[in-house]
Amino acid sequence: MKFSSIISVFVFLLLVFSFRFIEQTQNNKQSELSLEIPLVLKGEKIIHHAGYSFVYSEEHEQAKWIAYVLNNKELVGTFNRSDNFREDPSVSSGSASNLDYAKSGYDRGHLAPAADMKWSEKAMSESFYYSNMSPQLPAFNRGVWKKLEEKVRDWALENDSILIVTGPILPSKNEKKLATIGPNSVAVPEYYYKAILDFKKEKSKSIAFVLPNKGSKLPLKSFVVTIDSLEKLSKIDFFYKLDDKLETKVESLTCKECWTW
Repeated sequence: MKFSSIISVFVFLLLVFSFRFIEQTQNNKQSELSLEIPLVLKGEKIIHHAGYSFVYSEEHEQAKWIAYVLNNKELVGTFNRSDNFREDPSVSSGSASNLDYAKSGYDRGHLAPAADMKWSEKAMSESFYYSNMSPQLPAFNRGVWKKLEEKVRDWALENDSILIVTGPILPSKNEKKLATIGPNSVAVPEYYYKAILDFKKEKSKSIAFVLPNKGSKLPLKSFVVTIDSLEKLSKIDFFYKLDDKLETKVESLTCKECWTW
């Protein structure tokens, strides 16, 4: 075989292995990015927006959960709040609307905070869909909930990237009915949660919160729970794509000291 032919074969093989490596890297990255998506039940549909994904509860006219990855680069974005509250065209059954919240006494509480979406004009705009809103008492939305959102952003800066799932605690059909507001009967949750994962393979850590929908002066640490206990309360299987051993570890332990306060 001529030397030039050997070189050609070597270059070809190098390109093949390079493409395979790139493809595998992209697949691994995509796999990691999807770790935040909880287990989707039969009959549920995931809706994807630029900054977050969610499953909508038609019965309660709000998201059952909203999931996204927040990294430190996204927090230095420059896009300001759009305040363009509007119905979500991606919800085929129709989402809540302005009429539901008007004169209700409740804030249009973001589940995925607008401040987490300032890295993209589209992400910021879509964070004002009513599918991302839930009726929150002003003292809660502007107080302890806002404080928790700010702390989560601090953790995203410190840990480079974290996975977040947040939402209301919604009862099953055979459980206590929630109070509602507006012509679409938007349910008013009594509790909200956040489940957070810092995914670092075997060094991963997690934390979860359950907060009542009311004002509070208690420190954030007072609302920390295990993900296991949150799963029992919410009936949602969080971070189920993790290796079983790692999932058991991060969901069963509460390590407040693993996070800065």
